Amino acid sequence: MKSTITRKEIENRYKLKGDLTLKKMWRFLPFMIMTNLSNLLLVSVDGLVVGNFVGADALSAVSIFNPIIITIGVFSALLSSGISTYLSVCMGGNDAEEIARVKHASVVMTIVSAILVGIIQIPIASALIHSYGLSKEMTELTWQYATGVMISMPFGLISTVGVCQLQIVGKMKALMWLAVIEGVTNLVLDLIFVGAMHMGVAGGGYGTACANVVRATLTVTYIYKKTDIYTSQKIRAGFKQVKEILKSGLPECANSTMLAVQNVIIVMILLDVFGKDGGVIRGVCTFALSLVMVAVNGVQGSVRPLVGLYTGFKGWESLRILVKQAKDIMASIVGIISLIIIIFPEFIYNIHGVDKIPEFGVESLRIFSLCFILKGFNAIYRLYFANRGKAHFSSAVTVAGSLIMPIAAFIISKSNVPYLLWISYFLSEFFIWGRNYYQYQKIRKADEEEEEQKGLIRMTLKPDQASQASHDMMKYAEENHMNSNIAYKMGLCIEEMVAYAKAASKKDTIDIQIIIRFYENEGIFMMIDDGACLSLNTDKHSQELITDNYELLKKLCKSYEYTNIIDLNYTTFVF
Repeated sequence: MKSTITRKEIENRYKLKGDLTLKKMWRFLPFMIMTNLSNLLLVSVDGLVVGNFVGADALSAVSIFNPIIITIGVFSALLSSGISTYLSVCMGGNDAEEIARVKHASVVMTIVSAILVGIIQIPIASALIHSYGLSKEMTELTWQYATGVMISMPFGLISTVGVCQLQIVGKMKALMWLAVIEGVTNLVLDLIFVGAMHMGVAGGGYGTACANVVRATLTVTYIYKKTDIYTSQKIRAGFKQVKEILKSGLPECANSTMLAVQNVIIVMILLDVFGKDGGVIRGVCTFALSLVMVAVNGVQGSVRPLVGLYTGFKGWESLRILVKQAKDIMASIVGIISLIIIIFPEFIYNIHGVDKIPEFGVESLRIFSLCFILKGFNAIYRLYFANRGKAHFSSAVTVAGSLIMPIAAFIISKSNVPYLLWISYFLSEFFIWGRNYYQYQKIRKADEEEEEQKGLIRMTLKPDQASQASHDMMKYAEENHMNSNIAYKMGLCIEEMVAYAKAASKKDTIDIQIIIRFYENEGIFMMIDDGACLSLNTDKHSQELITDNYELLKKLCKSYEYTNIIDLNYTTFVF
């Protein structure tokens, strides 16, 4: 018998519009922007303060050491990205035991990594500073700054991991205040150490160290008291969790590693081409990039918990909508910042105390800014691929594309227009974006084919649509010879779950996303909504749904899971 209702017809009738994700993103984004503005204050204030109080040589010393900070920060990128990505996917999969194991692994790995960073940073810094071939005076200035910053590195790792952990549980407001405290502390201490106490460039390093210690202490205290991230219910991690964390962190680790390589090489090329002015130009370009990264990290941070949730939920269409929304927002914000930098490049130099702009300094900054939007898109793609289990692909593309930059920069630097070497950043990001886009479309096509074959139904509902949606789903199941008993139970589930979500919230404006999967002798019902929290016990063994609506569903289903993550209810029933 020919079907009179198809899966596509149901999905078009209850089409996913992305209202739920967009609402969450806009709620998180202001806090993440403020968080990253405060982080900018931490990262860039050293150059601003020493440039104005000490002079261009001090600014150059800070700029020269910056690639070394990025190099050592590779460990932070690997761990923080890996923990947050894998933990958020486990949360999206509603796997309570695996979540507990990942929590335990994250604590152990953070402690071990902080100790490791404290030890290995000394030979790394020594080797890289020596490789620059600096004058005796510039080497001394660089080491003066380095001493304080290196004290802060283990604490910085702890803070970075904590930032990503708080992102995935939706504690954006707390993140903002932690970042504000750290940034303001660094600014005040820099002004005291450098301006009032005349400690020179060393004062900038010690100000950063003190600020990082304060931030790490407050972050750990907040996580311990206000979240359950450090609670693993006496369940211990194994090799699998460590492996998955490291694998999930590969894309960001590869990006940070290649960024470090790029920065070390570009500093060498700039010093060779422009002399000490190369350090000044690099410092100003780094500040401009930091401004852009406020937006890039803000958008990436606001979307991170949602990407993990939808990956665990296997809501691929919702995930695709989310990626498009993130890229649209990224293009708008980063585009505006880039345009301002291109129009007013002199201002960026002036706020660093550089009144006499080096030759080709303005042209260098303008050309450098051409890569910013692509850099933002690639940040979203890295997050997407890490969550989709394509970490090795993303890492390989990042490494391959990043190698273009130093090679192109070196070749161009030998020409008659050396400032064009900054176009190498655009070439690098364009290659990475092109390969990412092709792979993303390939995955999208495969997802759509798989969804068509598996009898999967996706719906976005308003409360008053539940009854008709239940009827349409059961009619589809009947006409396609699916298990009628299971279809009836899931139809009942749609009506009861949506009715309770509406009643608990006492409003008609809640957004509800449902995914239904039919198997031969099994059906899975998953629902995400932004209604009122359903107030469950957190212990898996005593977890009980406490509403009358659920009592019937509990008796009908084989198993169920419920969690409240980033203020969203996420419920799974297996029939």
